[in-house]
This record gives sequence, C-alpha cells and structure tokens, in this order.
Amino acid sequence: MTGDASEATPVKLGDGDLGADATVDRNVMVSMRDGLRIACDVYRPAASGRHPVLYAVSPYIKDSVDLPTMGVYRYRETGNIAKWVSKGYVYVLADARGSGQSEGVYRMFSEEDLQDLYDMIEWCGVQQWSNGKVGMIGESYLAMVQWFAAAQKPPHLACVAPYDGCFDLYRHFCFKGGIYFTGFQNHWYSNSVRNRHLMDYKGRPEREDYMSFDYLREQALHPTFDEFWEGRRAELSEIEVPVFSIGNWMGTMVHLLGNIQGFCEVKGPKKLLVNVGDAQMLFLNPYVEEQLTRWYDYWLKGVENGVMDEPPIRIFVRNGQGYRDEHEWPLARTEFRKLYLASGPSGAAESLNDGRLSWEEPPVDAEPTSYTYPDPGWTFPGTGTSVRGKSGMLHTTRKILTFTSEPFEEDTEVTGPVVLNLWASSSADETQFIVNVMDVPPVTTELAQAIEMLDVAVPARQVTEGWLRASHRALDPARATPTSPYHTHVDPQPLEPGTIYEFNVEIWPTCWVFEKGHRIRLDLAALDQLGQHYLGHLRATDTFYHDAAHPSHLLLPVVG
Repeated sequence: MTGDASEATPVKLGDGDLGADATVDRNVMVSMRDGLRIACDVYRPAASGRHPVLYAVSPYIKDSVDLPTMGVYRYRETGNIAKWVSKGYVYVLADARGSGQSEGVYRMFSEEDLQDLYDMIEWCGVQQWSNGKVGMIGESYLAMVQWFAAAQKPPHLACVAPYDGCFDLYRHFCFKGGIYFTGFQNHWYSNSVRNRHLMDYKGRPEREDYMSFDYLREQALHPTFDEFWEGRRAELSEIEVPVFSIGNWMGTMVHLLGNIQGFCEVKGPKKLLVNVGDAQMLFLNPYVEEQLTRWYDYWLKGVENGVMDEPPIRIFVRNGQGYRDEHEWPLARTEFRKLYLASGPSGAAESLNDGRLSWEEPPVDAEPTSYTYPDPGWTFPGTGTSVRGKSGMLHTTRKILTFTSEPFEEDTEVTGPVVLNLWASSSADETQFIVNVMDVPPVTTELAQAIEMLDVAVPARQVTEGWLRASHRALDPARATPTSPYHTHVDPQPLEPGTIYEFNVEIWPTCWVFEKGHRIRLDLAALDQLGQHYLGHLRATDTFYHDAAHPSHLLLPVVG
C-alpha cells in the first residue's frame, strides 16, 4: 500500500475551521491491494511528531466538509474535525471506493469495499505522523463500517466507536422484518449518495462508470437473506478490538438494534451508551464528545482516565431520571410481563376496533378481531394509513387497529427488548404486520374538545416499533430467544389462507417510563403511517385471535 500526498492546501470546515496549529494534506491517493487508489484528506497537528489517528470513510464526498452539520445535511456525519485535531489526533477522512475522488465503482459494502477498510487502517498506522494506533470515528454510515473493519482485525486498529450505526444491512437497513423499507432506501441512496455525485459535485471525475452501480435494483433482486446480504452483515464474533457502541432510543428507523446487539455480541472490552434526541446534533454535544474523548484517550494515547473502571452501560431513561448506569443487557432485574390483546371498546381510541390491552389472561371464548386492507382511505405514497379529518389534518388511528390498556396506576418503566406474540390468519397467502407501541396521556376536558373540533386522533408519543412479513415468520433456532426473535429470512413460506399461525414480531428495544395515568397503545396495520414500507399488491382480510388457545400478547420488559 502506498500513498501519494498532494501539497497542503487551505480547507473550510462547516463545523469550525482548523486552527493555526493544524494543517491538511488534500487528496492523498492511497493504493489498495488490487492497485486501485482511495482518496483521503489528512487533517493533522502542524507540530512534528507522531499522533494517534482517527479514521473515517463514507460515500458522502469528503469535499463536502464545508457544509455544516444540521438536519438538512444528514450526510455530514464526521463530527467536528478541527476539534479532534486540536485534541492531538490526526483525522483521516476518505472517500469510499468509487465515490468522491476515489477510483473504482461504488458497490456498497462489497468485498473490495470492505477490504479497503483494512488496507487504509494499516496505511494510517505506518505513516510518519502516526503513533501506530488507529481508531475509527463517525456516525451512521461512518459507524456501520466500523463493525466490518473491526471484524477483519487489522493489526493497527486499536479501538472503534460506532455512533448510531447498525451492522446487518438486510435486517436493520433495508428489509425490516422482511418488509422492504422502500421510502428510506429511495431517499438515502438517491439523494444522499448518487444524486449528490452526479448533480451537485463539480469536482467529480469524468468516468463512464462513475456511480453506475444500481444499488436500489440490487435490493429488489435480493428480497431474502442470501449471499448478497451475507457479506453485508458484520461477523461480530470476530470482533476483539475495544468497542464503544453509542445508540439512540429514537434510532428505530435504522440503527438502534445494531448498536445494542453489537455491544452484546462482541468479544473484547466494550461499553454501551444509549442517548435520545437528534443523533446527528448529539454527535457534536459536549457530553458525547467528552465520552468519546475519554475513550480515544485511553485506547489511543494510553491516558489512565478510569473509563474502563466504570459500569459498562449508560442509558438515558426517557420520562425518567435521565442517564443511569447499568451492568448488563437486558437488565437483570427485568420482569417480562404479558399484556394481552382483547376485544373492546377501550374508550380510548377512535379506530377500526378500539381494542383493549389487559394484564388478565384471555377467556376461552373471546371473539377474534378482523380488518380488511388496503382501506379506501389509505393513500400511498402519501399519508400511508393516516386519513384526512374534516379539518384537513391527519387522523392517525381511524383506519387501523388499536389495542389500548387501562391507565397505569403508578409510574412504570419499560426497558429492554419488546416482542409481540401474535396469533393470526389471513384470507391471502401473504400479509405483513407493522406495529407501533404508543404512550397515550390522559385526555382532559379541554383536550377532548380540541380533538373533536380538529377531528384528529388522541395525541400519543411513539415509544418503539416493529415489523414482520408473514412468510418470513421462521425463526433461527440457534439465535432466537423468547425475548429476541431472530428470523432467518431465507426461505419464505406462503400462508395457507384461513390457517392460524403464531407470529413472533420483534419490536426494537426501548427505555421508557409510562407515567401514572398514561396508557400504552398498540397500533397494528399492514402499512405504516407514512407509507415508508413497501405494500406492493397485498390485499387481504386479516384476523387476529386473542382467546385462551391463542393468547396474543405484548411481552414487556418491566423494570422495578
């Protein structure tokens, strides 16, 4: 591996420019094992000497660092480069193979793309400005690659800190419970990657094969977990390097489960932090930067700051006390309790059924609940399962199934993995279940009047969500547990219309305090509220059973 360095040139950074004590080498071209060259910028302290290295790579165009980190620029996930250099680190930012100024064709997480991670880390470790210890840094995509790099065990990699980053592209990123996450994929690949290269990047190389890989087509051609996806799931059992996994309770769109599973399964020294809020903005938060600084200082500089003497887990308790330290996941003091689906009315929701959730086991003769979809009021693309009320505002529950509990008699914490064990049948050979767990506050007289006037649903906050395509119901016996269903997604089995099946729907973990007087509500439909998941040509009447022989229930991790 070789590198050809350009002369140091000025560069503007969107989150704070380099100080006078720093410099940058732009468009350094590093040769990979197959002779192709990866482009990177090397930001480093101007003073001579050897420094620890932070390595980041993505297809988001390294030359975009002049953009500020903010909501509309979701691809600005590097953190504050200038600040890390001021802390005594070399920051190496690279364009992934085939993107930006790097040679080749971008094929997201291809074998060659992942090998480049190893080669670049080893190059960073032997440069004259390097002390031989390399860490990885970055959010989302820049975090995902860290799992794959660590699994290859490059000798100079001393630690990683995947911030808001999953590791299984099929299960976490593209097919949620086997349901194609089409809205996110179209937006992410088209807007954040390909369009930016072809429409906005004035410095793009003039090559016929530039950004020619049709990743969206490949996804559609591989709807099950086959060899294409096998290579795009990191082998966590191979990871022995120290890992600081940082997740976000609001990251149910893509990353949360990966951060938690990753922490649980890696073999080496490890820590877990789960926060809440806008993950991108939190990456620049002083608290998060402090935690990362202590981590990197310990593993890359040898600073004895006690970071590994603390409890291995810190979670933010939503609606509760804020951050709290823990020692294991799931929490040892968890009581997994069953909240059973039941017929209504609950009197707490305007929906197709207004069903109930009950702590009591169901009776023998309970009647099932059925609904037919797609409802004429659904629109796709558009508002999904929401419909317009008489005031023109969206009503989120009118055309779906809901099951609502009685008000909690005391503050109740739910922390850990959640499962919906569901007995159901369908008139078709395929259906899908999209599940939302909601927190419903008490409805005051004034609120009730406003709801009626505006013609909207009772306001509620999403706690977490889950998904399952019915034909993908098969579990992997080697990986699945009662509290963590793990579906193979290998050999879909069509339903026999009218036959009752048990489905184990994985709902992503959460940490939430339901306050006294609040209710828990389960929202259930074949399409999500915003139409982000692929419905295709599915149409059916689905029936859900909740009697003694078919005790459909939420399995909740209640923490005393």
